[in-house]
Amino acid sequence: MENNVASPPAPGAGDIDPLTASTTTTLRNRKRGGSKGMKSAVASAVSSAVSTATKTSAGPSVVTFSHRYGHDPLHYPAKALAYALARPSLWKVVLRVACVGVSLAVLILIVLLAIALKPQAELISPTLQWWAWLIAVLLVLLEAAICVALLTVVMQSKAQTKLFVATMRLEGLWREGEMVEQATVKDLNLIKKAFFVRILTYPLKIFPFVGGAIYSAINATFTGWDYMDRYFDAIKLSSRLQRVEVFGMDRSDCTALCHPSTYDANNEYARFGFACSFLESVPIVGSVVFPLTNAVAAALFACDIERSEGPACLREKDESVKSKSQKS
Repeated sequence: MENNVASPPAPGAGDIDPLTASTTTTLRNRKRGGSKGMKSAVASAVSSAVSTATKTSAGPSVVTFSHRYGHDPLHYPAKALAYALARPSLWKVVLRVACVGVSLAVLILIVLLAIALKPQAELISPTLQWWAWLIAVLLVLLEAAICVALLTVVMQSKAQTKLFVATMRLEGLWREGEMVEQATVKDLNLIKKAFFVRILTYPLKIFPFVGGAIYSAINATFTGWDYMDRYFDAIKLSSRLQRVEVFGMDRSDCTALCHPSTYDANNEYARFGFACSFLESVPIVGSVVFPLTNAVAAALFACDIERSEGPACLREKDESVKSKSQKS
């Protein structure tokens, strides 16, 4: 004669304790196992219950991030700072570009003083009063400052390109003859991706750190794309495939701005762009030092992509072509 060790709970009885449920299930399947069988059943049930209780009591699921290229892109800017400090050859790149920039700035000032000072003074006062000369000098200095500011942006972009290439060469992943350095025309392009959104959100930077963090979060993906554009140009990745790589599919800038996936915490380019942009928003040193180290960070990111056999969008494209050829 068989004895029921435990009977199933009535429907609607509520949640069942993991130990009770596990014991019931295990013992129900035991048929006259004697005392040894009973002990084994209880031990098995307790072990199962502990495992179940552990999973149940773990609380809310923890957000995990998947990294297609092996490392978290959020960390590249910090790694790049240490990387650049440890390699004097990268300093030389910056110094060369800086020397050219300073020389051009001095030349601009001399030329403006030579050709624009007197005509402006005469325009202010035909009799060339002393105050007219003073105002003319101030105007020339202002004009020179504007020219130098534009020149600084261009020279900084040029330095970033040189640092990017130099870093990939140091890592042995710049393929000579296959990869191409970003054209100078791109360095002259001052209009970045999602330019108008950046202009509209720029006043947020007035508030140190907090405002910079909000600005960086809004523009993260496009900033990351801007920095990695040098790598995409180097491997001659088409505009459509760049969008697939950055956004997950071919979306226009306007569509991407309004799409939630653009701001997804799992988006590598958003994570990378946020870190770069936040460092650049740091008062005083942010806009001077970090744009250069962020170019090194972009190169380190590109190196990991190369080690992973190239951008994921190209691998997906190759797999799609192979599957179509197999079907045909």
